[in-house]
Amino acid sequence: MRQDMLNRVICETLKLRAYTATTLSAVSEITSIHGTSPNGTVALGRTITAAALLSATLKPDSNQSLLLKIEGSGPIREIHAQADARGNIRGYAANPSPDLDEDIGVISFSRTIGAGFLTVRKDIGLGEPYSSITPLHAGEVAGDLAYYLTASEQIPSAVIIALTLDANGAVASSGGILIQTFPDTPDKSIGRVEQSMASLGKDLGASLREGTDITSVLGDILGGEPFTVIQSRPIRAGCRCSREVIRSVLLNIHREELDDMLLRDRGAEVVCTFCTKKYRFDEKDLETLIKEKSGGMAIKPSERERQDIH
Repeated sequence: MRQDMLNRVICETLKLRAYTATTLSAVSEITSIHGTSPNGTVALGRTITAAALLSATLKPDSNQSLLLKIEGSGPIREIHAQADARGNIRGYAANPSPDLDEDIGVISFSRTIGAGFLTVRKDIGLGEPYSSITPLHAGEVAGDLAYYLTASEQIPSAVIIALTLDANGAVASSGGILIQTFPDTPDKSIGRVEQSMASLGKDLGASLREGTDITSVLGDILGGEPFTVIQSRPIRAGCRCSREVIRSVLLNIHREELDDMLLRDRGAEVVCTFCTKKYRFDEKDLETLIKEKSGGMAIKPSERERQDIH
């Protein structure tokens, strides 16, 4: 299986910027961790790719990160995907096996998620993260991400997100393309891209499944105009949780709750929602936490730490 990659691209003749992401390995690993059904795999996998594409707008190799959350009235209820500027991606679905009586070939994302909202929260190191909420507009991850970027960030955008499954429900291809304008991008460039996307001879998922390089598909969308890949970097499934992070969160639980854990359970076990890793704190660990808490004010965990155990 090839290494997942995120590319940043510039097309000077059309005055457009673009990002491509191949996410087969990351999506396969994350959906396997959570044991998703075919409907859950498609919904979670596409959201992971959307987060990967959006992470290309973060400052490379910085501590910046973002959360993409889709919540709705459908059986999957919520999907969370987080990506950072170092290429790490993680995600989960509230209900990884939504009960839809459909064959793999007729999976419907819009029915899986239902009516609801898309939340994008960016942590760019300027205090509290910035959050924006938009209603689900298109019933597909690509359309709703494009709507968010155009409506909330005021950047006209075109998005393609693809994921295909094999006959056994395993991920066969996964990736996406995001194209955005600059302030001086002419309207004719936007029109050319829209026309090219509408007339693609083969969808992105099928092309990736056949081994076609994603930048070749982007070249077709750009109508053969020359473009430059200004940066390529690997992306991977990776969780930010750690024992230290979990410990800092436990330290901020009310003293009475810690006492109850010690008395009733003789310890505590915390499971990371994203990677399902378990962290065990025995009696001695809890006694130490209680002593620390009794000795002074606990340090408030950062937004990033709170997200790590959700």
